[in-house]
Amino acid sequence: MEPNQCTKLLEGGIYTTLNIVKTGNFLYDLKKYYESEKFKEDLKVKKISFGFEAIDPTSMVKNVLNFGASDDEINNFQEKIKSLETIMVSQSFFDSFSLHMPNKDIIEGYVKCLEVQNNKKGLSTVIQEGDEGITIYIFYNKISSTDPSPIVEDYIITNGTEISKSFNKGGILDDDNSITFKRNDPSKDIFFFLDTDKGPVNCLLNGLPSGFNKDFPVGTVLCSYLSWEEFQEVTKNNLTNPDKNWNSKYSKWAPCDGRKVDTTCGLARATQNLTNVPDLRGVFLRGNNIFDLNEAGNGIPGVSPSQKDPSDNRLRGSIQQDDFKEHNHQIVKQTFGGILMTPLAVSGNTSGADGDLDGSQIVSGYDKAAVPLIIASTGGTETRPKNMAINYYIRIN
Repeated sequence: MEPNQCTKLLEGGIYTTLNIVKTGNFLYDLKKYYESEKFKEDLKVKKISFGFEAIDPTSMVKNVLNFGASDDEINNFQEKIKSLETIMVSQSFFDSFSLHMPNKDIIEGYVKCLEVQNNKKGLSTVIQEGDEGITIYIFYNKISSTDPSPIVEDYIITNGTEISKSFNKGGILDDDNSITFKRNDPSKDIFFFLDTDKGPVNCLLNGLPSGFNKDFPVGTVLCSYLSWEEFQEVTKNNLTNPDKNWNSKYSKWAPCDGRKVDTTCGLARATQNLTNVPDLRGVFLRGNNIFDLNEAGNGIPGVSPSQKDPSDNRLRGSIQQDDFKEHNHQIVKQTFGGILMTPLAVSGNTSGADGDLDGSQIVSGYDKAAVPLIIASTGGTETRPKNMAINYYIRIN
């Protein structure tokens, strides 16, 4: 399909501007828009085809208004917004939100056209971090030859100090633009937000690992006394996930319960054909006989026979079933002819009897078929050492 066939769909523009009054502070403007009658009007005329959210920065409670909400739901949402001094929104909402929404009457055909051409349009970013700082490259691919370049209305950097940039407020955003800045606090996340008359673009850069999370590579297994909820809170496990819930694409740790992980997570990328974390529920851990396949070449002696696993060449994650070492048992005392004695084996016994009640080597004549020797029975449902219940967690990102 030729490009001009797609642009014919865009005659008159694809953007429908929402009734948001801009002051230069996006979150403030969004809050005021939520509270306004214009917001209700936009919903009623179905300008909007997705839901809205607002997060209370104090309690981190997310208030959500879904697409197609009733009048009562809209009123309740607005009352909640009015009760808040300020609001926040998640990264995922930023990624999908634009002050200038595509017109629903033409967007479906336009998107299909773009899919055929496999050519993404609009604002996009590429991030590069090096010793000199962080550079965000901003690109604008025009939707048509007559599409004007965006005009920069505002930009914000949180926890970063600007070094240089190729654009200015009120200026035109060219095809290729960039901004470079450095981290103020390496352990904190950086948020970059750029607002234009064609909508916003933003980037979230995770803080660098520090403290507890700094020196644990993916694949590290920890035993912890903390519950999963407590462990996630202490490690800020889901901080980089847009909805703050556990997700193997973003979260740093996972419980070792055999759950499936995304192929893009750090643990999956560091291994081969790994689709699940190990399931360590109810089991002890045992070291392999060999960690370094070149241990002999590195002058490392083999594992001592006294501690060597008899099941050699085990695969990581393989389960070794219950077992106990071969050993002897003492025969218990039994009653023969009214006498409680411990039967003793008789060497060279050919009489068909096999008991020696007093150890005199005189066979008493008891019949082993009628009176079998009994070995004492003891124990529970498994073989185990003394232990304490604990939880295992594995680093996945």
